[in-house]
Amino acid sequence: MPVAPLEAARLFVQKITSRSCVLVAISGGSDSTGLLLALHQALRDLGRQDISLQAVTIDHMLRPESGEEAEGVAAFCLTLGVPHHLLRWEGQKPKAGLSAAARVARYALIGTVAGEIEADMVVVGHTLGDQQETIAMRGARSDRPDNLGLAGMADAVLYDARHWVLRPFLTVTRRDIRDFLVAQGQSWYDDPSNDDATYERVRVRNTPREAQRTLIDQSINRLAMSSESARLIEQFATYCGYGLVALDAGCLAGNSTTVRHALSALACVIGGRRFALGAASMDKVLAFAKAGEQGRVTASRVVFERRRDTLFLMRENRDIPHVTVARGASIRWDERFDITNLSSSDITVRGFGTCDISIPDEVGPSVPSGIVKRALQAMPIYGGEGDAPALTPPPGVTSQFRLAPYDLFLTRFDFELANTIARLVGRFAYPRPPV
Repeated sequence: MPVAPLEAARLFVQKITSRSCVLVAISGGSDSTGLLLALHQALRDLGRQDISLQAVTIDHMLRPESGEEAEGVAAFCLTLGVPHHLLRWEGQKPKAGLSAAARVARYALIGTVAGEIEADMVVVGHTLGDQQETIAMRGARSDRPDNLGLAGMADAVLYDARHWVLRPFLTVTRRDIRDFLVAQGQSWYDDPSNDDATYERVRVRNTPREAQRTLIDQSINRLAMSSESARLIEQFATYCGYGLVALDAGCLAGNSTTVRHALSALACVIGGRRFALGAASMDKVLAFAKAGEQGRVTASRVVFERRRDTLFLMRENRDIPHVTVARGASIRWDERFDITNLSSSDITVRGFGTCDISIPDEVGPSVPSGIVKRALQAMPIYGGEGDAPALTPPPGVTSQFRLAPYDLFLTRFDFELANTIARLVGRFAYPRPPV
């Protein structure tokens, strides 16, 4: 059942158990305006002086009136005594993929403010209707039972491995939010793009649907599946170093859904892919893994190679970048490494390939030499002026292994799984959600 806006705000505030700064993302639309007003009233009603609110508005500069609206939001925040931050998405906008680009820019700007004010969490105004639309859109793309999109939006997402973004209104309807605002005598701005049928979400919004039951069931299933996959990796996976994962083949006879999700997660990390492998690719990989025959298959930049009782995963030696990193510069290499050059000269970073460097001893004798060589071919080697190429970065150069599917956006669904993989590869752990 839907929850009233003020009640949802109170429930959210009661989950916060320590002194906190909450940054509210407010566009001026009804949802985010209702969220800020409800949180402000809930804090007052509950006497929670240990929780402070600040607000941030991102002017995307896509409509002539957006600047005036942003100033109106600032004035509204002033009446509440809530500090307000206004940032603008400046520069040239892409002609294709505008919505996705705007989302990336918006989160980056919000993250900047969250870092500056040391916010403990960011909250956004996504509603039950937004959730149902998301499920409908994802369901229309695939009706497979293993479609992870049917879980909808998570109530908490970690942005840039630093800032938790929470959604207190996922059980609240837009109609109830607007009724709440009207009762408070508070107006809001209507964005005309919300009625523009060129956007898929608007078309779905105007189509009758019934998705609430699916939302509840699939959210539970998604969390359970991710946790089971984490346990499988914890028990059966070994990181051999140099981008090579060994998986005890004994686990491959287990639950197909769990094995599939675990393999997909590992493959995304090893291959430097933000998004899960396509269904057809995973069908191929799972069939190979379950068959138990020696050999190899390649999918989405990852080689899956079976040797006796072990399945090895490594980056495919193809399309490996060869770049120069200027002194003082940072780059993202192959979506697998963040490299910063603080040395006194430029360096080159390229794939190991057939470079004449001996196999490192720390890989271990139990890993076949052919597997090690194949894995090493896709690893970065570093070369400075007059220096021979090496697997380890030169002095003044840092190289951080990335978890591509989780470092930018990590949902609460996959929090346990992501930290299991982080431990596996020796990476830092992601911070726990604040509520």
